[in-house]
Amino acid sequence: NLMEATVECARAGVTTGEWSWALRDVFGEFRAPTGVSSAPVAVTAEEGSPLALVREKTARTAEDLGVGRLRLLVGKPGLDGHSNGAEQIAVRARDAGFEVVYQGIRLTPEQIVSAAVAEDVHCVGLSILSGSHAELVPDVLVRLRRTGAGDIPVIAGGIIPPADAEALIRAGVAAVFTPKDFGITEIIGRIVDEIRKANKLDPLEVPA
Repeated sequence: NLMEATVECARAGVTTGEWSWALRDVFGEFRAPTGVSSAPVAVTAEEGSPLALVREKTARTAEDLGVGRLRLLVGKPGLDGHSNGAEQIAVRARDAGFEVVYQGIRLTPEQIVSAAVAEDVHCVGLSILSGSHAELVPDVLVRLRRTGAGDIPVIAGGIIPPADAEALIRAGVAAVFTPKDFGITEIIGRIVDEIRKANKLDPLEVPA
């Protein structure tokens, strides 16, 4: 029974973060399964369809960079437990030809940056619905710069007011997507565009 110890912690001024990390150190951390691994490996795309065009743009960008596939890290920082949007982006990016790194919800900025560097990704996508974007996204940007990976474009998505979106762009975020940006395939295309821009590649127009 943790109640007695919890009450004593509260009286001593222990923060919720300190209390929860102590429990993690003792019991470990549960990671809920995500919907990415169980999604179909790929979806069909008719020639000339939006997904087919984004696939072509993705493949040509990977070729221009001299890599097998573009790599996208989808991160869910903070305490936000809503993962559906992030997983839809992750699955569609995979269908468009990306190699996707997605490690589930409730990651710290430190964990996200560590994974981005270890996996040598071409873009970091952060999904936040909890309202903590103003603190967590800049934290990721700062940590990337400290590791020498500040040239990796970072995009953000979630419930982000226009004024906050402008502030994130000024802080160095490449693009911000909100629920009004419901075209998932188009978002993936924009991600490819930002990767090209960050790597000083000319804009790529694929035939319609």
